[in-house]
Amino acid sequence: MSFLKTNSARVAAPSPTPSNTSASGGKRKRPADELTSTIYSQPSDTGTGNHVYTQLTYTIDHLRSNNDRWMTFKEITDYLNIPQEDERTRSQLETLFRSPNTHRIDYNPRDNTYRYKPKYDIRGENDLKRWLQSQKSAQGLSVRDLKDGWANVQEGVDRLEKKKEILVNRNKKDNQAKTVWINDPSLMHNMDDNFKAEWHRIHLPPNPDDLRNKLVAAGLKPSSAPREAVATKPKEKKRKAPRRGGKQTNTHMASILKDFSHMRK
Repeated sequence: MSFLKTNSARVAAPSPTPSNTSASGGKRKRPADELTSTIYSQPSDTGTGNHVYTQLTYTIDHLRSNNDRWMTFKEITDYLNIPQEDERTRSQLETLFRSPNTHRIDYNPRDNTYRYKPKYDIRGENDLKRWLQSQKSAQGLSVRDLKDGWANVQEGVDRLEKKKEILVNRNKKDNQAKTVWINDPSLMHNMDDNFKAEWHRIHLPPNPDDLRNKLVAAGLKPSSAPREAVATKPKEKKRKAPRRGGKQTNTHMASILKDFSHMRK
């Protein structure tokens, strides 16, 4: 049977990966090559939001350098070099300036002017005294926070301290004011020189144990003395008295029911 004989010319198995070479001998283009060759157009306003917020940062810094001065919108846009033709940027900035969420810009709707808004509305000595007097607590105010809206705050604090209108806590290294409190000058009294001399003449012992022993020897109780535990007896529970008698009921059936009162213990 001739048809059962194997063919001497074997057919080659197809390759699992197609060849990049075409039948004509030229190199075929891969799909990735066709995709990368296509160039799409980009939107023209990419980065507009970031640009506006950058201008907002420049505006806040400029208003802060002119802290106590109100500026018009034209003065701000002239400083930012924004042309009149750029209506979109100008409109976005004006909306941001007047937004209540912009906490660092103070807007005056009467004349449409803007000013830097610090953490505390304190820009001078009178503002500081007014703010401290209006507080219901004796909490101090940080000078670092005051510097945000008051450039020469150290000089103003020094003047108020000399007038004894405020109390000041200073750093030990540079003697700069750190915290301020309100003060009443009428409560400041001059001490007698003899009293000051007697006060400074009393020297406290450097060792705390020596000071405690001297207080005990003088019959005084030092504040560092341990508390004596007082033994307290536990409260005795009150015993309930036995119930004697009770409210008589069914009195209308006294002639019918049998009397067992003589059997009570």
